[in-house]
Amino acid sequence: MLGNYLKIAFRNLLKNKGYASINILGLAMGMAVALLIGLWVRYEWSFDNFHENRANIVRVKKKTHFNNHKGTQDGIMLPLAAELRTNFSEAKYVTRVDWGDKHSLVAGDQKLSRQGYYADPDFLKMFTFPLVKGRADQVLKEPHSIVLTETLAKAMFGSAEPMGKVIRVDNQFEVMVTGILKDIPKNSSFQFDYLMPYELNIATSDFVRGALDEWGNNFLQTYVQLHEGVTAEAFSARIANLVRQKMKDKEESLLFVHPMPKWHLFGEFKDWVNTGGAIEYVRLFAVIGVLVLLIACINFMNLSTARSEKRAREVGIRKAVGSQRKQLIAQFLTESMLTALLGFVIALLMVEFSLPYLKNVGFEHITFSLNDISLLGVAFAGCIVTGLLAGSYPALYLSGFVPVKVLKGTFQVGKAANLPRKILVVTQFTFSIALIIGTVIVFQQIQHAKSRPMGYNPEKLIWLSLSSDLQKNFFPMKTELMGTGYVEAVSRTSSPMTGVYNQWEGFSWPGKDPQSQPLFTALMVDPAYFKAAGLKLKDGRFFAEKVLSDSNAIVLNEASVKLMGFKNPVGSHVRFGDADLTVIGVTKNVIQQNPYDEVQPAVMLMQPDFTFQGLIRFKSGADLKKALTAIQPVIEKYNPSYPFEYRFVDDEYDQKFRSEAQIGQLAGIFAALAILISCLGLFGLASFMAERRTKEIGVRKVLGASVSQLWLLLSRDFVLLVLISCAIASPLAYYFLQKWLGNYNYHINISPFVFLGAGVSAVLVTLATISFQSIRAALMNPVKSLRTE
Repeated sequence: MLGNYLKIAFRNLLKNKGYASINILGLAMGMAVALLIGLWVRYEWSFDNFHENRANIVRVKKKTHFNNHKGTQDGIMLPLAAELRTNFSEAKYVTRVDWGDKHSLVAGDQKLSRQGYYADPDFLKMFTFPLVKGRADQVLKEPHSIVLTETLAKAMFGSAEPMGKVIRVDNQFEVMVTGILKDIPKNSSFQFDYLMPYELNIATSDFVRGALDEWGNNFLQTYVQLHEGVTAEAFSARIANLVRQKMKDKEESLLFVHPMPKWHLFGEFKDWVNTGGAIEYVRLFAVIGVLVLLIACINFMNLSTARSEKRAREVGIRKAVGSQRKQLIAQFLTESMLTALLGFVIALLMVEFSLPYLKNVGFEHITFSLNDISLLGVAFAGCIVTGLLAGSYPALYLSGFVPVKVLKGTFQVGKAANLPRKILVVTQFTFSIALIIGTVIVFQQIQHAKSRPMGYNPEKLIWLSLSSDLQKNFFPMKTELMGTGYVEAVSRTSSPMTGVYNQWEGFSWPGKDPQSQPLFTALMVDPAYFKAAGLKLKDGRFFAEKVLSDSNAIVLNEASVKLMGFKNPVGSHVRFGDADLTVIGVTKNVIQQNPYDEVQPAVMLMQPDFTFQGLIRFKSGADLKKALTAIQPVIEKYNPSYPFEYRFVDDEYDQKFRSEAQIGQLAGIFAALAILISCLGLFGLASFMAERRTKEIGVRKVLGASVSQLWLLLSRDFVLLVLISCAIASPLAYYFLQKWLGNYNYHINISPFVFLGAGVSAVLVTLATISFQSIRAALMNPVKSLRTE
């Protein structure tokens, strides 16, 4: 029986090639979108799943209360790790980890700059990063040791044996290779090329060594593996007041832990509550995948029921000769399953072909292989469900025809399906239009943030980390750089233009609330910083080279002036510890952190000895390629152990919009595909309706109807359905987009013109889709259509 069903199904597909092609292509596109989104969702969910102990690993975080804002930070104090090891039996392993800076690695003639971590020996006991050579409990015990990944080991030593080899780090100290790690998976929260013992960081850094007993200095990360049976909630309760016990005056400091399974997708906190994070986008795109596939299924349903007249007599004859309804349902479901299977094969090809073109929108680490049996199994199951879903309504509808009425000709085929078909068309266009509106709002929000005044000039500005060699030789390097003829200013600072490395409390001023402990972004700079960064002054002046009193001066930003309540800030006094600082200038607010948030209060101090980042501004008319070529030998001369590395500030700033831009691009792609699939179905429906009304059109033409009147006749029903879709999609999109925009402090107000534009676009696309068939039908010779009458 199945063979017979398949034979009839193939015949029907071949007999109606046009409609079959529309159905197959529509389902293929829907399944391809669903599969692509499924691959992306699977990848996002896979983060850190390879760690054997992930259920018991937690990150220590800190609740803060500054500037009337309840915040959450990862930066933790250095002595916490020892306290947890000594006095908290719940902790099985504890490791300190720095933020993963780049370091210079030199072995023989090989000179590389790579990113790695300082970590305690427990790091490799807690986390599942398999060693190819060496033992996890031994490789980080010796302070002057280093563990390399396979790729870095090959880059450093080629085919030679790396174990026991010596590497010079930052031209300051030497370490010996004690282990080789397998390369770190891309779906890991930790990304590094090597590990060094944290004790080495303490031994080589005066700053870190000075913080051994400081409970108020938060600058590293701390991770704990809990014993079996200890919950994150219970451990959080145990350590919550630890900082209060150590520092009596720090009432706002509360510790808690964040479980590893939540790091990637549930990483956002608001007012001390874990509110979500990337999971919102995972859910969003999962819904989009289902909706796009549903749109494709709706196309199949619509075309199948619209063409019911072609199958009515077949159903009547089959029932008359004894076919049962369940057999007819099986026949029609077989046809839909065959269509879905053909679409599935095309969908696999579409995914294989499109993945390379999606690398820049979040798919760079996502792969697809026909050898992935589990993935293919899930995808094939999805194909079966799609076939059943798409074919269920047509099968039930077509198999329900009454044979007597059909064979007598008294049954008017199609009328019973008109309302459901219209509902389905409205449904699919509602989804499509809502996606279009969402895409437009995302791009508007990004452009709104990008056009926000930055407070400095990022054009032709680069920054680089100042190694110890560059710090020692800063002034001769600066002199030579200025002598190249391409450089306008050279400066040094404690933080790059697109990030903040230091946040301090402890400032006081006349009129300050004694109960308040606001947090300030602290920038240590030199006098050339103003020119190099291209800052904009609002009042007063910036630091000067030869003014000795500027060592006790301070420059504020607008947010600091507002917080402090100064009406005439220049000349006012601010205390920090024992220092009495005089305000000499006020700058415009500079966006260094999240461009969607309010700018935080910031202070600038002239303390060049505490600066580790360099800024180089090229002259406005300089050729960047020639300028970089000119400065490279100068920097390499004074920084012999490092390769020449730099970053353009404007490129770094653009990276702040990367996540939202990727979401917007993906939403745009899927919205376009949703509209395309909807229009495919609309084209098929318009074609069938024009075919069905051929004789009516012929009669109307004979009676004097014009082509424009006939075009309007055939188009108005579809346009009306799309207008209804716009009316439904607009409030739905507005509701959800308002909630999304509420996540940003700096956001657009949704304009009604967005909904109007989306509606007009949808109507124009609809008219373009159906006009070909409508005009073609209107232009037909009525003699041909009426010849049989």
